[in-house]
Amino acid sequence: MSETKYCINCGKAIPTNATFCPFCGATQDKVASTEDQNTITSEQHNTPNQPEHVNMWTALKLGMRQTFTWSQRITRPQYWWLYLDLVLISLVLTIVLGIRAYSYPAFILSPLHVNVLQTVLLLIFSALMVWTSVMQFTASARRLHDSNRSAHYLWFYLLPLVGPILIIVFLCQRSEPAGKRFDRLASQPKPWTHKWWTWCLLVLLTLGYAALINITARDTAMDAALTTTSKSATTNSDDSYSDNDSEESSDSTDSDSDSDSDSITIGDDDIDIADQKAYSTSFTDSSWAKSTFKIDKVTVYKTDGTYTSGSGNDKKDFNGVVKVHMSIHAGQDISAYPTQAKLSTNDGQQVEADMDSDDFDGDLNSGTDSDGNVYFILSKLSSVKDITSIRLKWDASYDTDDYDDDNAYKTFDTTLNLN
Repeated sequence: MSETKYCINCGKAIPTNATFCPFCGATQDKVASTEDQNTITSEQHNTPNQPEHVNMWTALKLGMRQTFTWSQRITRPQYWWLYLDLVLISLVLTIVLGIRAYSYPAFILSPLHVNVLQTVLLLIFSALMVWTSVMQFTASARRLHDSNRSAHYLWFYLLPLVGPILIIVFLCQRSEPAGKRFDRLASQPKPWTHKWWTWCLLVLLTLGYAALINITARDTAMDAALTTTSKSATTNSDDSYSDNDSEESSDSTDSDSDSDSDSITIGDDDIDIADQKAYSTSFTDSSWAKSTFKIDKVTVYKTDGTYTSGSGNDKKDFNGVVKVHMSIHAGQDISAYPTQAKLSTNDGQQVEADMDSDDFDGDLNSGTDSDGNVYFILSKLSSVKDITSIRLKWDASYDTDDYDDDNAYKTFDTTLNLN
């Protein structure tokens, strides 16, 4: 029987001395002699190169050595031992480095903030995960070659549900001698570690993977910007941050609440209240722009435990909240910004209004009425009775063509005694 070889394109058996495939017409590699062909066939082509005993260690060494090897073959035992190795390595990396990498962003662009240690950890984790992913991907291509299938079958991964199942079936197939058509022999193959383009590809993939993790960590940190460090909020999320005015009687000047179940909502998070004290005030200012500003109620809250506000450099703990209820009657077109007010307390604290205050200010047309609550976060508060007075400052203005009108811009400044 005449000796045969396999077509480098379709994989079908053809005569050894054939220069083209009678089935697909593909031009074949030139064979120097029958003796050389027999040597290549017996030593290199019949089965993929593998050690006598395949185990986790030998499979991992082969996978590392052939990280960027595409056009060769790998046997079924070698592939699945390597697969087990990579799953275990990825699991260990995720536990040791991944959880920390996803917990907090390594850098924030606006405002610019870089955590050097977190960045180094993120890059190390990303580089190792990219390396194992590339190793797994190229090994899958070589396993398909060993079953006499093109690596283009990996495109099946894009098919929902069915595609990955088909790929697994193909990867479990026996070795086919015809798969030797995918072998590309080289007298002195250069290791991938000595090629510049492999390192460039690893660097680019690492940076992309790190950026994706950093975005995910940033979004997670933003969602958890207001979380308790002592206990989880347990009350209904339908409670209002501003609290309904009906919950506090207007004629109650000193109403203490000792119920630990009360809560207010800041953004999407509930804040448990250990104690609160409400004060009725009588501040009224009608001296500017035919408009009237009134503050009729101030409430001081002591939180049940310590909570965290903000993220990055703006992250801070707090255990107190001051709520100021204000109403505005616009006598003409004005712009007022009490939700950007600054508050100072008798115990030396100065804070700006919280960004989650009610949206009731800004541009107000003549004749309109608006009211809402402004919230201030206090970093330290031992007791609601410690706050005996507050000072508020906010700005307002109106448009005018009269450059000599010094009254167009107004800074309100008032001190309220809480008693």
